[in-house]
Amino acid sequence: MGRIAVIAAAASLALAACARNPVTGKRELALVSREQEIELGKQSAEQVKQSIPPYPDASVQAYVSQVGMKMAKASERPDLPWSFTVLDDPTVNAFALPGGPVFVTRGILTYLNSEAELAAVVGHEIGHITARHSVEQLSKAQLAQLGLGVGMIFSEDLRQFGQVAGAGL
Repeated sequence: MGRIAVIAAAASLALAACARNPVTGKRELALVSREQEIELGKQSAEQVKQSIPPYPDASVQAYVSQVGMKMAKASERPDLPWSFTVLDDPTVNAFALPGGPVFVTRGILTYLNSEAELAAVVGHEIGHITARHSVEQLSKAQLAQLGLGVGMIFSEDLRQFGQVAGAGL
C-alpha cells in the first residue's frame, strides 16, 4: 500500500504542477513559479556579467535595449523585468535566461546588417523566455530527480547507482 501511495502522490504532484504556456496555450509541467523564474534569471545574469563584461559603448547598449524592449513589451509576457545586454565577447552568440534577461555578443553584432536582423535574433531569444523553455527543462529535471528518489526507495539497484543516475539527470 505504501508504494502505491507514493506513486499516486508523485502523479498528483505532476498533474497539479501543470501551467498554461503563454505562447502555445497548452498545459505544460511547471514546477518553477514566475517569481522563482525571475530570481533565477537575475542571479544567472549577474554571473554572466561577472564572467563576460558588458560591451563598454553605452550607445550600442541603448540601441539593442531599445529594439529588445519594443519587442518584449509586445510579447505574451510584457510584464517580465526584461533586460538586454551586449557582452564584450567576439563570439557569434545570443542567449536568454529565465525571466527576462537577454544577451547578445558584440561578435554577433558584426554579422548583422540591419535592425531587422537584430530584431530577428532578439525576437528568437524573447521567444525562448515567453514560451518558458528553461522553466520547462528545469521542471522536467526536477520531476526526474523526484522519480529517481522514489525509485531509490523501492529499488536496491537504483540505490546502488543513484548518484551516477542523478548526475546524468
